[in-house]
Parts: sequence; structure tokens; C-alpha cells
Amino acid sequence: MSPVNLTLRQLDYLVAVAEHGTVTAASHALHLSQSTVSTAIADLERHLKVTLFVRHARGLTLTRDGESIVAEARRLLRDAENLQSHASMLGSQLTGALHIGCYTTIAPFLVPGAVAAFGERYAAVDVTFSEGSRHQLLDQLVQGRSDVAVMYAYRFGNQLSELGHTATRLSAVPPYVLLPPDHRLADAETVTLTELAEDPFILFDLEPGGTYFLSLFDEAGLTPRIRFRTQSSELTRCLVARGIGFALLSQRPRTTVSYEGLEYVTKELVTRPEGLDVVAVTPGGSPPNRRVRAFIQVAREVLADHGTPDAATAAHSAEASAEPNVQTKFRSGG
Repeated sequence: MSPVNLTLRQLDYLVAVAEHGTVTAASHALHLSQSTVSTAIADLERHLKVTLFVRHARGLTLTRDGESIVAEARRLLRDAENLQSHASMLGSQLTGALHIGCYTTIAPFLVPGAVAAFGERYAAVDVTFSEGSRHQLLDQLVQGRSDVAVMYAYRFGNQLSELGHTATRLSAVPPYVLLPPDHRLADAETVTLTELAEDPFILFDLEPGGTYFLSLFDEAGLTPRIRFRTQSSELTRCLVARGIGFALLSQRPRTTVSYEGLEYVTKELVTRPEGLDVVAVTPGGSPPNRRVRAFIQVAREVLADHGTPDAATAAHSAEASAEPNVQTKFRSGG
């Protein structure tokens, strides 16, 4: 076996330059001289026999090969950190870093409680998070920017297996209807999509939400009258409260008041669709580390506390085992 002519420090410098766009900015962030960083990048390119960056007046841009190498560098750095943390926490507390990616509409219901609970139990772990669509979250996992991503499992198909990722089911949430307070069905106990099909529809359209909600109409043989599309759940609620249309959402706040202080009404569907599964997705190649497993347990508890029965069942089951099997089966939703 030929000797390895690169170091983790070089990979760390490479990722820093890729993220900051210039050697100058990266060297400032790393508290190193520009020559040290430049030499490390040049040595990497020589040893790897690839051009990592295109140099131009505004700084540096990753080549296609460079993008691939940086993604692999992030994974190697994460694995090295996991190894170090594993060694340091043998017989002791959890340490290291944990980055959580979370689907935008799930984040307000999960992230605050999870961050607080995780901080209380595992104070030595540095927790950070980001939000986005499913596509953005999966990209972060591929790039090595996230350790775990929470999202809906709707119509994954073979996407996860092709990426080598694993999904762990956390909870399930059914869709519900939002109506203006003066809507003709505001006093009804339940409603049907047929009763609403001719009304103006506010479509929450953050991937894969829009596809899922439209599929409910399609399965009922209906075509909704879409008035507006938005990727903001709060804007959706505001538009409904203003009487502009009705909407469908999954995550449900404990209040029915919009940002503007206007009320809206929520209703269950007569034919209640099977709830969308909320899953924690982890990168493939190796089992989730202890920090990720601990987060999954905390996430189940937080979602259960928010009022999703399936999450309560999952959290109770996980507590019954010292090392829960996180690679549980999940439904595709919809």
C-alpha cells in the first residue's frame, strides 16, 4: 500500500478555502498565514493530481473535481471527529459537534425543544442547525455539512438508497384544513375536499409539500382552484386569516392566530389521510454515531410532547432499549 500524502489539516484548509472563496478569507478564519494555506492547497493538488480551484480576480471557484474532493474531505473530517469523540467519550459523556438539518415547516416545532433538551443532557456537544427544503437538506448530507436531517418521507422512491442514506421514523402528522373564520364551513365538525374544491386554494408549495397536498385532491378526483402559491407556512396562515382562501397544512401550532393577530379556523378532513411520516435521515456508509442516536431520541420526545401520538409511541419504545435500532421502517406517506 502506497503512503498517504495528505493530512487532515490540509483537508481542513481545503474546506475553509472552499467555504470562504479566497485564501485570504480562509487564512483569517483559520488564524494562519496566507502562505501556509496556499502551500497546503498546492500540496494537495500535487498529491491528488487534480486541479481543485479555478483562480480568477474575485478569488477561487471549485472545479468539478474540486467539488467532489471537498465533499469527500468533509466526510473524512467528520469521521475523524467522530473517531476522536468516540475515543474521548468511552466511559464518559458525549462530546463533539452535531449539525442538524430540518425541513422548514418542521423546524419551529422541533428545533427549539430539541436544542434546549439536548443542551441540558449533553452540554459538551456543540449543536448547530440549518433549515431548508428536502432537496437542500439532502444536498447538505451529501456535502458532509449535516450529521442528520429531519424531513418528510413523502415519495422518496429509491432516492435514499441511491444516495446511501438511512431514514429513521420519528412521527407521523396528518393534514388538516385552515379556513377563514367567516367561511361557510367554519362551524362544521369536519369537512371534505369536495366541499372546498371550488373555493380559492392557498397552496403551500415548499417541496415536497405542494406535490403532497395536490395529490390529496388528485386521489379524490378533484382539481383545486389555486389562488396563490407560497413556500411560507406562516404566510399561508396569514392569507387564510385574511379570508383570501383555504389551505392545507401538516404541522399545527397550538394557536389559531396569524402573525397579524387575525384568527383562522382549523378542521379535520372527513376522510383523514394517513399521516406523513417525519424521518431523520443520516448519511450512509456507517451507523449513526452516539450524538446522532441521542438526537433521534430527543427528537422523538419533542415531537411526542407537541402532540403527535405516533411520536409518543416511538419515544416510549426507544426508551425501553439502551441502544435503540434507529434504522426503523417508515411509510412513504400520502
